[in-house]
Amino acid sequence: MAATEVLRGRSFSDALYERYCDFDSTFNDLKNGCDIVFFVGSSPKKTESGLVLNASTVVLTDEQISHVGDPNAVAISCSQVELVDISSNAFSDWHEISLLLSSLPHVKTINLSFNPFPIGFHILPIELQWPNLNTLCLNGSHIELDMIVELLKKTPNLEELQICSNNYTTISSNYNFQHKNLKRVYISNNNISDWQSICRLGHLFARLQTLIASDNPLLSFRSDDDVNICLPYLHTLSVDHVQISEWDDIVALTKLPCLHALRIHIAPLLKPYHKDERFFLLLGYMKNITKLNGSDITANDRETSERRYIRYYSQQDNKPQRYFELIEKHGNLKPLVDIKICAPYLKNVRLIYNQITYDKEIDDRQTVQRFKKYLHELFQIPLTRLRVFYVDDFAFNAGVGWPDELKYPQRSLHTYNIHNGDQFHIDLKPDPPKPQHSTRPVDTTRLRKKSTNNNRTNSSTSSDDSKITSSIEESPFTFDSLQKLAQQNDANNTQFSIELDGIYPSTDKNIHMNKNDEDDDELLLAAAAAATACTNIKNEVK
Repeated sequence: MAATEVLRGRSFSDALYERYCDFDSTFNDLKNGCDIVFFVGSSPKKTESGLVLNASTVVLTDEQISHVGDPNAVAISCSQVELVDISSNAFSDWHEISLLLSSLPHVKTINLSFNPFPIGFHILPIELQWPNLNTLCLNGSHIELDMIVELLKKTPNLEELQICSNNYTTISSNYNFQHKNLKRVYISNNNISDWQSICRLGHLFARLQTLIASDNPLLSFRSDDDVNICLPYLHTLSVDHVQISEWDDIVALTKLPCLHALRIHIAPLLKPYHKDERFFLLLGYMKNITKLNGSDITANDRETSERRYIRYYSQQDNKPQRYFELIEKHGNLKPLVDIKICAPYLKNVRLIYNQITYDKEIDDRQTVQRFKKYLHELFQIPLTRLRVFYVDDFAFNAGVGWPDELKYPQRSLHTYNIHNGDQFHIDLKPDPPKPQHSTRPVDTTRLRKKSTNNNRTNSSTSSDDSKITSSIEESPFTFDSLQKLAQQNDANNTQFSIELDGIYPSTDKNIHMNKNDEDDDELLLAAAAAATACTNIKNEVK
C-alpha cells in the first residue's frame, strides 16, 4: 500500500527541476525571478545532473511530493542549498525520508511539517548521519516522541527542534538519551498538562535555553523535580494560554536560575486583573526578569512596578513573602491618592435635543463642521437644517452669557472656551416656504396715480402735467403727502383717486372724494388728524 501511494505522488527531483529549471524561459527571466542557475556539462537539457542551483533556499510546499526520485540529481543540484521547505506534501515512508536527508548533505534547515509520516517506530540505519542539520521542523506531523529521539540521534549538531501541534500529552523519562547541543524547542499547541513533562524535556535536552510551550493546558508550574538540575540554562520561556490559577505557580518560576524572558498573557490567574495590574504584579514577583511579554524592562519600570506591588498588597489581608522582601528594599509606602487625569482636550458636555439631554464626551480640537457632522450622525438630522447653540453653563446661570450659535464651519470648538458641564442645544431650521403662484396679472402701473374720471379732457396745461408727475413720484404716505392732504382747498372740485394697493395688495378699488358728501368730510378730518400726528412725530425725531 505504501509503495502504491509513493508511485502516485511526484518526485522531489521532478518538482525541483520544474520549479527552478524551466529551460523554456530566457536567462533574463531566470535572473529576474531570483532563480539564477549555472550549468555544468555540454547539454543541460538532457540531464538534471548537470544543474547546480545558485539559490540558497528551495521551497516546494504543497506539491504532492511523496518520494525523492533521482538522489544523485538532488545531491548535485542542491549542493549549495542551505534551507529546504517541503511542508504540506505527501512523504509517508521512512526510507524516502532517510534518502531525502542523505541527498541534502549541506542543508542546515529543513521543514517537513504537515507530511503524513508513518505511525510507529522505525530504526534508521546506523551509517545515516546529518551533521550539518541545524533546524528540524516536524510540526503537525504526529510523529511519536520515540521516533523524534531516533532522528535526534542522527543530528548531533541540531540546535532547534519544532514539534508543535502533534497532540502530545506527556513526555516520558525512559528514552536513555540526552542531546548535548539542542538549545531551542517549540512544543506549542499540544495537550501537555503537567509541568513534570516539561522538566523531562530538560533532562532530554541538557543545554535547553529557549522553550516555547504556549497553548498547552498546563495546570501548574510546580513539580518535585529540581529545576536547577533539569532546566539550568533556560532563559526564555513562553507559556501563554495556560490554565494556572495561583500566584504560587508564578513564584515557582522564580526558581529557574537563568530565566530572564517570560511571555504569559492569558491564564485564569490573570483574568480578574487589568492589563497594567498584570504587568506590575508579574514584575513584582519575578525579580530577575529583564523582558516581560516582549517588552524590555528598564530600571525605572522595575522600581515603579515594585512600588505599586507594595501599595497593592498593603491593602490585602494575605501578603506574599515577596511583599516583605520589597518592604525591606523600598520601605513602607502609603497608598497614592487616586486622581483621574483626563486629556485636556476632552470635555464632558450636555447635548440637548427635543427636550432630551445626552451626556457626551467631545474633543474640542475638532471644527464646527466636523462637530455638526457628528450631531447629524447621532440624531439623524439633515445637515442643511441643523442649528447648534453653545451655552456657557456658568455664565448663563450668572446672567452674563447667552446662547451662541455655531455658524462658522472651520472654527475650532476650543475657541468657544468650552468647559465640562456646558450645553449644546440642537435645533431645526424651518422648512423652506413652498412657492405660491398668483392668478392676478402684474399691475405695471401700480405705483402711478391715474384718474378715475373717464370724461376728463386731454386739454391739461403743462403746469397741471408737472403736478400730476410730482404726485405720481411721491408716496401718498410720507409726512409731506399727509400734510398736503390736510391743506386741500374746499373750493377745489378736483377729484383725487387714491389707490389702496400700497396698503392692501389684494384690494383693487378707487375711493372718490367730494366735498359735498358727508363721507368725504369724515375722510378729510381723519387724514388731517393723521397728518398732525405724523408732524408731531417728525418734530420729535428732529
